[in-house]
Amino acid sequence: MVSVLLAIAGASLAPKVDPILEDLQHRAYLFFKNESNPDTGLTKDRASNSKPDDFHVASIASTGFALVAYAIGVERGWMERVDAKRRTLVTLRSINDLVEGEHGWLYHFVDWRTGKREWKSEASTIDTAILLAGVLASRQYWRDPEIDRLADRFAKRIDWQWALTDGGAKPDEKLIGHGWRPEEGFLGGRWSAQYSEEKMLYVMGCGLSDIRTDGWEAIGRSFHNYKGIEFITGGPLFIHQMSESFFDFRDKRDRLGIDYSVATRNAILANRQYCIDNPLRFEGYGPDFWGLSACDSPDGYRALGAPGWTEDNGTITPTSAVASVPYTPSLAVSFAKHMRKSHPQAWGRYGFPNGYNPSRKWIGPDVIGIDLGMMMLAIENHRNGFVWRLTESHPAVQRGFRRLGFRKVPGSGKGPLRIGKAAVGG
Repeated sequence: MVSVLLAIAGASLAPKVDPILEDLQHRAYLFFKNESNPDTGLTKDRASNSKPDDFHVASIASTGFALVAYAIGVERGWMERVDAKRRTLVTLRSINDLVEGEHGWLYHFVDWRTGKREWKSEASTIDTAILLAGVLASRQYWRDPEIDRLADRFAKRIDWQWALTDGGAKPDEKLIGHGWRPEEGFLGGRWSAQYSEEKMLYVMGCGLSDIRTDGWEAIGRSFHNYKGIEFITGGPLFIHQMSESFFDFRDKRDRLGIDYSVATRNAILANRQYCIDNPLRFEGYGPDFWGLSACDSPDGYRALGAPGWTEDNGTITPTSAVASVPYTPSLAVSFAKHMRKSHPQAWGRYGFPNGYNPSRKWIGPDVIGIDLGMMMLAIENHRNGFVWRLTESHPAVQRGFRRLGFRKVPGSGKGPLRIGKAAVGG
């Protein structure tokens, strides 16, 4: 089954992209250009896909994607270099001096005008990590003394040991905590008892600090086989795409012998195959209509996904299907073309809506920054590996991969998903 699907996917990386990808990437870029505060650089968590809105809450993760959007904008000829650099400096100054947080970890949601905490959100480790990944990639793009200084200042102030040990209360803890709130202290969850989007946390944490490395092996990994496709369980597609937006896991295996690029590809193929099988008989599902992930839905925001997770209410996340393009290019392009042609009502100023459910005649009114960001970076990486090369050129990222025991295994992206530890020299 996997070999057949791979042949269909045509998983080659090409610098020239289909016009539908060009359009979607440009519209995603426009979100970050238009929905970032000109005075602070902080980027809205979400925006209306049909008209200007009065949303004022920024997401620090969305802001991380915006920093990379400016570099992409320059490279694509969409933004003047001087404007992109100015925006980058404004943003870096704000995250250093304006945005509230704790021990270097910033609050998940903040007022885009003031940087003050919103919605009683947590000082979030994963969202700060997404911002940090954007900071590191941006630093490597500009190589400007002031940008270097601000980026390094932000990176160095993050207290990894504090987040790992709950401020010293759990000195033997292996897994980084989810975050902290002033009302209740440290949150109960860890990254991660169950495989999720946390890989970037450990790569950067082990590269920028001397925290223990055995947390990587402690991450929960359960393997699932669906129709002959083996993957690491984690239903929503974003779980397999968030860290992969910034970090290139191709041609690498860790001490466990796992190739995470294969894990991502297989999770995508399984997600699509589930939609083809369509056991709950939702309208639209099929070879060119798939992509279950966390998104807005008629039932509110839901972490949808299958198989091996199976929360499915008929809502797809179009950006997650398109963000699969580095791993299954022809499938992603076929989806995008079908979606644009057959569902023209599900289209707006920033492209596809965050969530779409034809069974219930529901079109999400908004787009969400992190989902547009994952898609935008994925398209650029599909073109030429641009973001991957930027991030991996940072010495701390290289150190993080080394400390976690990753080894180069050229050509490993074709599989298998996992091999014995001895085969990678672990």
